Amino acid sequence: MASITCPNCQTVLADGATTCPSCGSAQGAPPAASYATSAPPPAASYAASAPPPATGAQAKPQIKFDLSSVSKPDRLVGGGSIVLFIALFLPWFSVKLGVLGTATASGLTAHGYLYITLILTLAVVGLLAAEALGIWKLPATSPLGRDQLLLVATGINVVLVLIAFLLKPGGYGFSGVGWSFGAFVALVAAVVAAFPLGWPVIKARRGK
Repeated sequence: MASITCPNCQTVLADGATTCPSCGSAQGAPPAASYATSAPPPAASYAASAPPPATGAQAKPQIKFDLSSVSKPDRLVGGGSIVLFIALFLPWFSVKLGVLGTATASGLTAHGYLYITLILTLAVVGLLAAEALGIWKLPATSPLGRDQLLLVATGINVVLVLIAFLLKPGGYGFSGVGWSFGAFVALVAAVVAAFPLGWPVIKARRGK
């Protein structure tokens, strides 16, 4: 006698049986559970689980130099400070050594206190560059305003450069030492850097 096997519970059935006595499933039809396991998940679940794409602006902020945002006085202050920084390394003084030629000395070599000017010029240029790039500004809680700080820094540079210009190595009035072009460049650059901030203050005091 032929027999068949229930596809749902694997019970051996008699040939021609239409219902399994063990699980009660109808013979000749696929198990009902197979439909549930093969059904795909709803499309909404993919949308809910997918993370939002990251935009380029959120991943990394862009830093752009905006020259148009730099005012004319700030350009003079920054440009003069850059030239002064370079001039500190140029020959300031020279002395003739006869057949040996001419010896020169830079501003930093002749006057060690000009390293103060070196630091101040870097601070001035750094502040102006940070503002132009939009990465930092002087806090509003600062005891001195932005222009006041720049005026103090550039004013100190003028005083130090003028003293260094007048006091040649070897003492005041020493005829053997002359000025080189670096000293004149530094003096002019220091005045140019301080003038846009100092002149309005001078005019305001004259008007009182």
